[in-house]
Amino acid sequence: MKLVKTVVVAGFALLAQAGLAHADECAKAQDLVGKAITHYTEAGKEKSFADFMDKGNKEWVDGELYVIVSTMDGIFKVHAINPKLIDNPALPALKDTNGVMIIQEMIKAGKEHPDGGWAKYTWTHPETKKLAPKQTWVKVKDNQLFMVGCYP
Repeated sequence: MKLVKTVVVAGFALLAQAGLAHADECAKAQDLVGKAITHYTEAGKEKSFADFMDKGNKEWVDGELYVIVSTMDGIFKVHAINPKLIDNPALPALKDTNGVMIIQEMIKAGKEHPDGGWAKYTWTHPETKKLAPKQTWVKVKDNQLFMVGCYP
């Protein structure tokens, strides 16, 4: 019986750690947006965008966390993971499997909360390859959306 209790307690501890890890990822997403805006302010648009697009630069592309920058109309200008999304005029109409207009949610978060807000939607998790809740932290700087997503 003592062994069963130990296994159950250990299982709950692992689940709690997993939840904290996801919460930490979302806190890191928020921090990365702030760091990106600071870099943009200090280095300028051309240099910062080039840095954000460098997939090998772990400062800006770290696993599931990477910087996205778009216009206030939802046209991506930076996306290191999928550069095909840059300047794609169809992107603002993108919907998730539940009909949520993903880019419109990002725009809404930026307009309603320019100092930072979450856009929430469903996306394929890169590790599990299954649909999962995802959220993207959005802040506005110079009439642009700076964003980093995470899986809560």
